[in-house]
Amino acid sequence: MNTRKATEFNGDKIDGVPVITKLNVHDLEEGMHRFMFKGADMNIGQSWYVPVMVAKGANPGKKLLLITGVHGDELNGTRVIQQIFADLDPEKLSGTVVGVVQASPNALLHISRHWHLSTDGGGYENMNRLFPGDAKGNTAEIHAHKLWHNLWHGNADYVIDMHSQSTDTEYPLFIYADYQTKGAEHLAKLFPADQLINSSGEAGTVENTFDEQRIPAITIEIGGARRFQPEYIERTVEGVHNVLVDLKILEGKMKRTAKEFGTFCGEDMESVCAEVGGYAEILVNIGDMVTKWQKIALQRNPFGDEIIQYYAPMSGMVVSVGTSATREAGGLLVRILLD
Repeated sequence: MNTRKATEFNGDKIDGVPVITKLNVHDLEEGMHRFMFKGADMNIGQSWYVPVMVAKGANPGKKLLLITGVHGDELNGTRVIQQIFADLDPEKLSGTVVGVVQASPNALLHISRHWHLSTDGGGYENMNRLFPGDAKGNTAEIHAHKLWHNLWHGNADYVIDMHSQSTDTEYPLFIYADYQTKGAEHLAKLFPADQLINSSGEAGTVENTFDEQRIPAITIEIGGARRFQPEYIERTVEGVHNVLVDLKILEGKMKRTAKEFGTFCGEDMESVCAEVGGYAEILVNIGDMVTKWQKIALQRNPFGDEIIQYYAPMSGMVVSVGTSATREAGGLLVRILLD
């Protein structure tokens, strides 16, 4: 039984697109819909808006929620959702697909992982640690609260949250899934990813917050920051297609899954971070197999003298690397996934 309030329109339009303050996909008519969701307010008294797409099928079925833009410098997921919706035909759907891009418009505006606060000279929040938000918190917490309570929760049976590595770091096509949540492992293995980890995740993330509600959710890291990477995007689109077919939202044939692609599945991961500031040289590549105590990185001072070497703390596959030539203490150098 649907107990959520009906979709609420405030009467405004932005570039001809109607503004909503609440979404309830159950009361929408069959077809394609576009909305601007009214989020938190800025310090100047205007609002942040989030673009939302809904494909409501001709027949009833499951609800799939696709999210991207929680971190503002992670852009590959935007192109994935755009391509998915360009190909959807509501007359051929049984169920509903919701696409949310630019979930954190503040962070997108600043091309940053963080939401930028304006109060008292400014500050920063990682919104993917704030869900389900706080209606009486700071602007980032209020925005997270609105997304969770007024846009996402109640409109999803399955969730795919799309990220990438942040600025100056790089992932392949990598998936986080908590196998303790029923359906999450199956969802993750529908994607032809390079690597996959069984992980319970961190408090306040989109994935973890949905999992706590027993709604299967996974986090997909689609390559690197600030650019579109077509090969990763196309494989993510393949995986979403598989999910749509598996959930019977769409009829069709399955494409490559983790099994066919040969996804490397891990149970643990360890990061090697810079201990000092200096110029970094990474001696391994994403996807390389390394052995314990293998030299994987080094740093030099401004004169070119080698000042420190780094060694693999365990054997496994390289899942992520730092890409910036400079690194201060705490900056990621190499992350290793344990089989």
